[in-house]
Parts: sequence; C-alpha cells; structure tokens
Amino acid sequence: MKTAYDLLVIGAGPAGSAAAIRAAEAGLSVLLVEKRQEIGAPVRCGEATDIETAERFMPVSPRWALHPVTSYAIFNARGESVVVPPSSPTLIIDRRAFDLSLAERAARLGAEVRVGTTAVGLLHEGGNGSGAVTGARLRGLGRDVEVRARLVIAADGVESQVARWAGLKTIPPLADYYVGFQFTLSGLAGRINPDHCEYHVGATSIAPGGYVCVFPKSDDRANVGLVIAASQARATSAQAWLERFIERRYPRAGVLSVVAGGIPVTGALKTMVTDGLMVVGDAAHQADPLTAGGISLGMIGAELAVQVAVAALQRGDVSARALREYDGLWQARFGKMHAALYAVRKILTRMAEADFDTLVALGARLPLDTMSHAELITQLLKAHPALLLEARTLVTTGLLLK
Repeated sequence: MKTAYDLLVIGAGPAGSAAAIRAAEAGLSVLLVEKRQEIGAPVRCGEATDIETAERFMPVSPRWALHPVTSYAIFNARGESVVVPPSSPTLIIDRRAFDLSLAERAARLGAEVRVGTTAVGLLHEGGNGSGAVTGARLRGLGRDVEVRARLVIAADGVESQVARWAGLKTIPPLADYYVGFQFTLSGLAGRINPDHCEYHVGATSIAPGGYVCVFPKSDDRANVGLVIAASQARATSAQAWLERFIERRYPRAGVLSVVAGGIPVTGALKTMVTDGLMVVGDAAHQADPLTAGGISLGMIGAELAVQVAVAALQRGDVSARALREYDGLWQARFGKMHAALYAVRKILTRMAEADFDTLVALGARLPLDTMSHAELITQLLKAHPALLLEARTLVTTGLLLK
C-alpha cells in the first residue's frame, strides 16, 4: 500500500466500490479500504436492486443475479393485498457475491483494494483536527499507516464515523430511524413464490411504524426482515415482532442467518461534503425514505460524487464550495421525490391499522394496471377523506404531479 493517492475511498460496499470504479475509469489513483475481513459480509439488506443501475457498473452475471422480481404485494393485517409490478426491472441478488464483484471490477480497473483495513482517524491540513481533510490514519494487518489523499470519500455505512470525524451532522432524530431485524429462512417450498416480493403492514399487529418484507432467494429460501420505528422498539423489540410474524406465517422454517441494525430514513444528508471529503451511500443516508432500500441509490450517489470530484481535482480545488455541486446534483435528481416518500411514510405511520386495511382492500378491487395516478388518488380519497389534507403535502412535494 502506497502512502499517497488521488482518492481514498473508505468502505467497500456498493457505494464505495462504485466510487472506486468511476474514479479508476477517470484515471485517478485510488485506494479502496474495507474494515471487515471479507467484502460483502455480513449481508445487511433484503438483497434486491434495479437492473439498470447495476448494469452501469458491471455486466449482469449469474454469479450474483439470482432471479427477477415480477411483482410486489402489499398486504394489510387481514391478509388482503394489492399487487403491483416493480417501478423498474428488478433483481434479487446474492449481496455477498454482488459486493465482491463490484470490488473486483474496481481492482481490474486499477484501484488498490485492501480488506481488514480500518480508518482510525482523519488527517487534516492544519493538524490537530483542523483544516481540510488530507487523508486518513489506517490500521490493518497489525500496522498503522498514514495515507495522504487529494480527496477522501466516506462510504462506511449507516454507522459512519468518518463523516462525523469530518464534522458533518449525520445522527438523525429518533423518529427518523428504523430498527431492523432479518432472518434468512429455509424450508419454505410451497409457501413462497420466488419471483414475488411482499410487504406486510399493520401498525398494531405486524410492525409498529414499519413493515415486514419477504424477499425470496429461491423457491425454498427467503430473507424475511422487519423494520419498526426506533421509538416503538422499547416495549417490544424488532426481533420479537419478527418472530411473531414468522411463527404465524412460516412455522418450523429453518434459520440460516440473522442480521440486525439501524437504518436512518431521513433522505440524504443536507450537506454531504466538507473541505477534502465527500460522503456517499448509507453514510450519506442515501436510502429510500419509505422502504429504506439503498443499494442502487448509493451507487448513483457515488457516481454523482465522482463526477464532481474529478472536475474538482482537475482544477486543484477540493474545498467544500467546489464540491457542493454534488449536493445540488443529488437534490435535483431525488430531492422532491424523496421529500414526497418521506411524507408518505409519515402518513402511514400515523394511519390507524383499520384505515390502512380499508385502503388495501379497496386497492385490491381496482384495475391498477389501467388507472392513472390521478384516478387512483381520487378513489383512495373517496374511501378515506381524511387523506385529503395529507395529500396536499404530497402535491407540494411533487409526488402527485408525476
């Protein structure tokens, strides 16, 4: 490992590897480090992503692409469901193989990749934690080394320390935090459709302030995860809620893996840059504020960040002012939509379970494949007039105008 690079990327998840790929393609010298001993482990998501974004970074491969998603079903607590197609072609993936393939792609393009290498602090122009970020102190394989970089990208996940070390505000309010718990279950043959993903919503009986998702990995195996509002996790844990759901729906299923963690659902940080540093992926809260999905969003964020970074490095100016174009590009692409999705989540969180049950039952009877958004909203408002005031928020943020 050298001691100086154009770009240091901290974290080799999808966003970090995507940043390394684009930077290496632009001819930058790149170091990509990952604190864990193995890229892609442990898996910390439902393992689904849109095909188009993945293909922009590497060819689709049977190594990590398991099968397409043909439909999503949103269930209420009574078991009624609305079935809709994905908004874009979507794949269930093997996340471990996906992450590893992205990092291998970065390495083939010339990026240096190191696992088991942890950032333990940032280097600053003025020393003593002041001035522009100029690199990081790394610890790996029993050695500490100072690595200088013209620019640092923090891609170290939802618990990002690097962004906080740089002085960025990353901790969301408790109301904007999900607590998640997920099992990979086996022995589900005949009880799941491998091309069909499910969301189960019920404020009092399934997941307070959240949902349960079922993402099949094969005809016998699925990721079954639950997220609930962190403020609701005190009386009954996310694990307990999920175990209740599985006992009812998939009794006697085998448990192959388990993962737990927190997920910020605020939409992206308002400020994702500072002097000498940019933040991407989960570290920048670039996840869907409704579903908390973030693989493709993090990769797109990385692409936007490197687009700005390359131009800034060419000019020799990596000040916050020069890098702030990245914030603007993200907001122009996702700002209004994510504000609307955030508003939808707040509406659903406040909605009584009986009201949500009624909306799903209505949706199950409507010809959704032939209805415009306006026609659908009109029908839902007739069934639940109290939504009218809430809908005004969505109009102002742009969701109902698309």
